[in-house]
Amino acid sequence: MRFMKSKPSILSSEIIQPLLDSLSSNIAILDKHGTIILVNQAWKNFGEENGCPDINFGIGQNYLSLCEKVMGVGKDEARQVAEGIKKVLADEIREVFVDYPCHSPEEKRWFRVKIAKFAADKKYVILIHTNNSQNRIIEENLHETEDLFKRVIEQSSEGVVIIDENGKIIEWNKAEEKITGLSRHEVIGRYMWEIQAETSSANQDPKFLEFLKQGTMQLLATGTSPWAGKPTETKIVKPDGTEATLESVVFPIKHNHGYLACSINHDVTEIRNSRKAQQLSESRFRTYVNYSPVIAMVINQKGDFLDVNPQAIQKLGFSENELFKMNIAELIPSDEQEKTAELLLNLNKNGQASAEYQIITKSGNKLLLNSKAVNLPDQSIMILCNDISELRESQIKLKESEAFLNSILDNIPSLITVKEAETLKYFKVNRPVEEYLKMSGTEILGKTAYEIFSKGEAKFFTEQDKLTLQGKLIVDIPVENGLSKDNKTKFFHEKKIPMYDATGRPNFILSISEDITEQIQLEMDSKAYLEKLEAIRKLTTRMQAPASLDEMLPVILDVFLETTGATMGSIWIYKPEREELDPVYYSGEDSDNQILVEGPLVPGKGIPGLVYLTQELHISPNYHEDPWFSEHKRERLKTQLGGITLPLRTTNSVIGVINVTKSAARTFSDDDAKLLTTLSEIAGNAIHTISLKDQTEQRLMRLSALSSIDRAISSSFDMMVSLDILVSNVISQLKMDAAVVLLYNQYSQLLEYSVGQGFYTNAIESAYIRIGESLAGRAAQTREMVVLKNLTDANITFVINQLADEHFVTYYGVPLIAKGKLKGILEVYNRTQHTPDDDWINFLRSLAEQAAIAIDNTEMFESLRRSNLELGMAYNDTIEGWSRALDLRDKETEGHTLRVTEITERLARAFDLPDNEIKYIRWGALLHDIGKMGVPDGILLKPGPLTDEEWVVMRMHPNYAFEMLAPIGYLAQAIDIPYCHHEKWDGTGYPRGLKGEEIPLSARIFAVVDIWDALGSDRPYRKAWPQEKIIEHIRSLSGTHLDPKIVDFCLSSDVFSANQS
Repeated sequence: MRFMKSKPSILSSEIIQPLLDSLSSNIAILDKHGTIILVNQAWKNFGEENGCPDINFGIGQNYLSLCEKVMGVGKDEARQVAEGIKKVLADEIREVFVDYPCHSPEEKRWFRVKIAKFAADKKYVILIHTNNSQNRIIEENLHETEDLFKRVIEQSSEGVVIIDENGKIIEWNKAEEKITGLSRHEVIGRYMWEIQAETSSANQDPKFLEFLKQGTMQLLATGTSPWAGKPTETKIVKPDGTEATLESVVFPIKHNHGYLACSINHDVTEIRNSRKAQQLSESRFRTYVNYSPVIAMVINQKGDFLDVNPQAIQKLGFSENELFKMNIAELIPSDEQEKTAELLLNLNKNGQASAEYQIITKSGNKLLLNSKAVNLPDQSIMILCNDISELRESQIKLKESEAFLNSILDNIPSLITVKEAETLKYFKVNRPVEEYLKMSGTEILGKTAYEIFSKGEAKFFTEQDKLTLQGKLIVDIPVENGLSKDNKTKFFHEKKIPMYDATGRPNFILSISEDITEQIQLEMDSKAYLEKLEAIRKLTTRMQAPASLDEMLPVILDVFLETTGATMGSIWIYKPEREELDPVYYSGEDSDNQILVEGPLVPGKGIPGLVYLTQELHISPNYHEDPWFSEHKRERLKTQLGGITLPLRTTNSVIGVINVTKSAARTFSDDDAKLLTTLSEIAGNAIHTISLKDQTEQRLMRLSALSSIDRAISSSFDMMVSLDILVSNVISQLKMDAAVVLLYNQYSQLLEYSVGQGFYTNAIESAYIRIGESLAGRAAQTREMVVLKNLTDANITFVINQLADEHFVTYYGVPLIAKGKLKGILEVYNRTQHTPDDDWINFLRSLAEQAAIAIDNTEMFESLRRSNLELGMAYNDTIEGWSRALDLRDKETEGHTLRVTEITERLARAFDLPDNEIKYIRWGALLHDIGKMGVPDGILLKPGPLTDEEWVVMRMHPNYAFEMLAPIGYLAQAIDIPYCHHEKWDGTGYPRGLKGEEIPLSARIFAVVDIWDALGSDRPYRKAWPQEKIIEHIRSLSGTHLDPKIVDFCLSSDVFSANQS
């Protein structure tokens, strides 16, 4: 600087001392050896405040030596200061800045020292120590805020990407990994537009890649772009090939003198139709404050610049020459002119003044300066300024960030607290915490748990906090309880998360507590209900497997016993046909349980009968003291037992009861009764349902049995086969031991054995019983069913003598009546006592009706078969009589008809034709020349050759045969041979000129036989041909007159040979 160059010594006290004393910074001037030669008043004041023993405040001492003697805290910084002084003195560098700690017992302080050549005299070095504590605290707060925001970003469900000034990715959170399928290590350090191109469906287009790159670089360079801050929707392809739609917001973040870019991405693939764009209103990083050195400016009273230091030139952007031509008023905004005037007024009044005001740089930017002005002896004014623009901007943004974070935390329903790791004092709480504690945030912050909660709660919370810090792990407390301020017990699910500073040490504990009081209360209230549901589930699940009542009853009783812890139980079912309760199933084989299930019981008798009759459950704490327990049973019961008996209900009725028994010392509670009542209703309906199912299946089986018997009767006229099937179904469907059918012989008037099954001996086969005798005879006489429950008490001779070894107990005899006539008796036996229901009796009657129908059908068939046989024999005799009549008329062919008939019939069987067709072929062969009856004797018996006219008449005889036989119904299927045996294979035959397979098969076979017999028989005009000649002739006609296949078959078979022999 140029400070009064005409003066002999710039360091003379009357010149420089007042100037230095006017400055708030601590200033010392060193000579070229590093010795302190001058300090200002602020330096002295600082020494006095901090107990400096040197009355000269260091003047005369070597500052370099003092720096080298510093030990402990600040040692490294002191070395840096000494090195800086040396380099400045040696003109190696222009200036040096060093930040160092200088803490007092009352507070922590940080200072920044500037080391530079003294502008007034370059031989000296000036040290300017500025208190930088406020900036340092703000910086640390920014670091803490940054750490908090890092955690918010990391735990955010939105994808967050931060891009540096060069377009490379520097942050890629877990949500972004999930959204894109790309891990952090795959993308960090890569250009953003490369990742966008790889994941975009347009990634093959080079223009698209260039567009992404230019747009990103424009945003990073200028902080603006057409799409900055606007939600955009894009489609990406993940590495696994799946597509996703992202809604993205990209915006710039001011960083140093450039910009970063932040991209907030939200996967809206599934919710794109109802998406709500959510933008992050804060960037990842707050702009850090740049701590500016002091700006020094000298102006005259008019405001013209006289001198400036390098920092002023750097900050304002003007060159030294430009500033010397300007007035300071040109740099003051119009709205700041009043502040400037006030600054000058105070300066004139007090000799010094301070103020904050804005100043405009050459680039048009405004700097906020904290300025202090002093009058110099030459009437000029020196203004020293600290640039606090970035500091003020940081303060504003910090408040905005804190407000944003508070808004997020206050709207989360969980209780969220942040404690200082060192003191365990509350550092931050959200609104739900305030509401739970009925305290404001200011009342909570700065306090420990012991100052807010009860001693027991505080101890628990503190122990968990320490555990979190020691293990450096997330502590998950599934359930913890606490007492709210309104004395209500609350339950929470809490997670404690350690938070670390830049060195990796935990500095905070984040606690997130979810109120689960309602969930816990619900679990406590529903425990009994869940037990009930479990019992019901167990019962209903196990009842799904049984296919029959016999399989289901054990399942039901087992569930009842498991539910109550009992060891004995029984199920009683009411039998309406006997009006009794039967113990159909029980558990426990000891003698006491055998006594409990003695039955059957009538309704109203005993505990099961009482419950069935009243349809109400009955709890018996001790059977020995229960008046409803049979005295006879009570006397024999050895153990002190008690039980509960419940009705088995269906929708409309009670079908039985169920009993559960255990030691009398273990009583049944009301809850047991309620649970078992529910189970008994389920069991009752299940038993009823499966009983109906069993009945339905039994009826279907019986219907199937009746159907099979019907099919047997209709498909077979063998009475024994039909009756054998019937007897088998009687035994299987009615669950009886033996059955027999006795047929009534109307000639001997005796009941005779026909078919029987299930007997140990053959004695029943010798049964010949008269009407009225024995049980079967009585049923035949009365034509009513005979039932005997106990054969051992009946004095029946046949049973005593013939069936004694069978040991039958129960007997049923059903008369077999068809069309009002007795056909026989169906007898059914069982070796144990049997009590049937109405369905059983009705089915037995149905089977008896089927037996009667089978017998009657067989008798009818036998009668019809005999009639048909006699009729068929009559037909055959008549046709053979016609054939003989033809032979008698034409002596020349006598015997020919029977021979060709016999051979044709054998050939038809060789061709495996069915018997019913062979019958008509035989008749056709016998009647093959029946048409000659229409030919006059003069032509038929003419000894010489026939004329052409006579051949015309002779060839009419097939037509005459058709006209004679067609009207006769039973001969209609025999007409092929008489009508077609003169047709030829090549179509030259008569009467219709049929060709090939148009000729019926029987006629083709007969044509070969007819030629064979004609040539092989003696005639009045020639002898029979030899067999070889006949065969040769027939072969010559194959394919013209005769069917080649039939010719080959006939000549290769032994039919003709057998006939010849």
